[in-house]
Amino acid sequence: MITASTDLREAEGRPALRLSLSDVAALAKVRRPVASVWRTRFATGEDAFPAPITRRSGVPLFDAAEVADWLIRTGHGNNPEARADAAASATPADFEWADEEHVAELDALIVLASHLDALTGVDPTELRRGARDMDPDDAFLTREVSKHLEREQGWTTYADALIDAAYSPEGALEFSRTRLAATTAADGSAGALAETALDLFVDATRSLVQQSAATCLVIDRGIDESTAVRTATGLAEDVAVSVAPSRRERSIRRHLFGSRVWIDDHIDGGAPAVRIARVPGVPGDSVERMLADADDVALSLRSDDVAVIIGPARALIDALPPDVRASRDDVLRSGRLRAAVRLPHGLATAAAREPLALWILGPTVGDVPRGDRVTAVADLIDHELTDATRADLVSDVLAGMGSRADAMARTFRFARLVRTASLLARSGALLPARTAQATSQTRAATLAARLDAAERIAGSDLPKSIAPISGDASAVAPAILGDLVSQRHARIVPGTRLAPEHLGDTGLIVITAENLGSERPNRGRIDPLVFAQQHPSAQLSRPGDVIFRTAPTAMAWVDHEGSHVVAYPARTLRITAADPGGLVPELVAADIATQPSGPGAWKRWMLRRVAPAAIAPLRSALADITAARSELESRVANLDHYIDTLTAAVAAGAVTLTDRDAAPAASDMQ
Repeated sequence: MITASTDLREAEGRPALRLSLSDVAALAKVRRPVASVWRTRFATGEDAFPAPITRRSGVPLFDAAEVADWLIRTGHGNNPEARADAAASATPADFEWADEEHVAELDALIVLASHLDALTGVDPTELRRGARDMDPDDAFLTREVSKHLEREQGWTTYADALIDAAYSPEGALEFSRTRLAATTAADGSAGALAETALDLFVDATRSLVQQSAATCLVIDRGIDESTAVRTATGLAEDVAVSVAPSRRERSIRRHLFGSRVWIDDHIDGGAPAVRIARVPGVPGDSVERMLADADDVALSLRSDDVAVIIGPARALIDALPPDVRASRDDVLRSGRLRAAVRLPHGLATAAAREPLALWILGPTVGDVPRGDRVTAVADLIDHELTDATRADLVSDVLAGMGSRADAMARTFRFARLVRTASLLARSGALLPARTAQATSQTRAATLAARLDAAERIAGSDLPKSIAPISGDASAVAPAILGDLVSQRHARIVPGTRLAPEHLGDTGLIVITAENLGSERPNRGRIDPLVFAQQHPSAQLSRPGDVIFRTAPTAMAWVDHEGSHVVAYPARTLRITAADPGGLVPELVAADIATQPSGPGAWKRWMLRRVAPAAIAPLRSALADITAARSELESRVANLDHYIDTLTAAVAAGAVTLTDRDAAPAASDMQ
């Protein structure tokens, strides 16, 4: 076990671990604004908040050891173990969570530490020898450890500190997966799965392993580390795990090894195996590439093998052009597609508005003629993946994959059996789209019930002015932003390219792309006269403008005040007041945060809309709720300030407190 000082300050004179203010808030287990208040309120004095040691892209970074010591010494925050936990929030000066090579080297060191107990102070020769002992075939870490030692990055101490903070190598690897996933918002459909989607995928896989009596789980293309670990760790001991070649193969092997999952790449030729795969395998893959990968998985199956594939519904379920549909039809003709399920929105964290789909591939049942083969299909687009929903869906799928007698004996909740030949005959989607009226009615009933529940939870904190009335209301379909702009319901105003030397501490507030995620996204100011002189045709923002960015992640902020300078590459979406087309600024900003990122991505963003008559009441209600939330936050801040002052006063002997629950003294009773 290494000491706290060694945890936070790297050996051999290397720079200390660093924290941003967001990291400080995470370490202290408080909200982000609280950390900013601490920095301002305790700027001077004996217990002043630590000064930043450097900046990165204008963001101040603090010494993790100094911050942890300050939190413990002053009693601020809600984490009495701040020193021990600091490594989980901090990073070395030369480390980037967004760099996959950096993360690969750190993960390799964490796994190596599980073999050597600790890495701090171990000679590089011993580290290389230990890596070769663990991985003689260089399947998952020898290369990464050697590369790290050659570059002399010196992250061994950080790896040990991270393991201590997470209590185990497995916990450190899980933390690493989480931090890396937070940087992959640009991966779109290839980004991390939401927990509910992951639960469904794992439940289906484990059930199929059990039903098919499979002796091997094959982790195929597109699967990430979290999915692999969650699926493999819940299998019976007699089920081997194999990892097929893929972009993440080495990383998956590291994480499985760190989770004590035995990997055996020699599949028993006589026993069935279950393969798991995901499309797209690489961010940005086309629909053609996704279907080609799915077809490859189908072709790799032996007679009794089963496969579970998850991917975008636009590739696996929805209508396709004739030249693209041929690849999907090949899978249908093989008779291997035993189930196809359209899943709800929000299951891909980096593409929340894109529905996913699930394919189950398996052997045909007996000598069923081609014309009599059936496929189980289900549409869960309007359902939430609750525990009961997942269990019933998996049961439906398993029954549909059994014999005809099994299927006839089953009362299906979601699935229905259709002839595979009829799916081939369809020129459109495998599952017909729900009618707009049916979808609207189903969602309206569900959302009305959820709103009632949310109102009960909010209780007296909800402003009295908020009083939704149940009943039939007109719904407006979502629309693509590019179409809305071309129809002149909104327009895009480009940001202004500002020279750094023109920025100062006074003047007009500048809104930058880097800080759009904060509550008041400004980083500097510019003198109005300089701005007018240098950019005579530039426009200031107006109240109700939605200021947004497209990279590295999509993000937006509603400017309620106006008269701000929007700095390139940020842009402004200005809704046409006379004909807004159902757009509401606050709703637009929320939707943008869930959209794919990248150059030109905004033209394809799908935005929710409301009926014209509902725009003003909705904006008024949102303003009232925002004001109520601000008041609550102010009250919390006032209580935090009182707590800080009270504890300081009692500690200094300035005041005393009496125990109101204590029994009165005898002298007091006379």
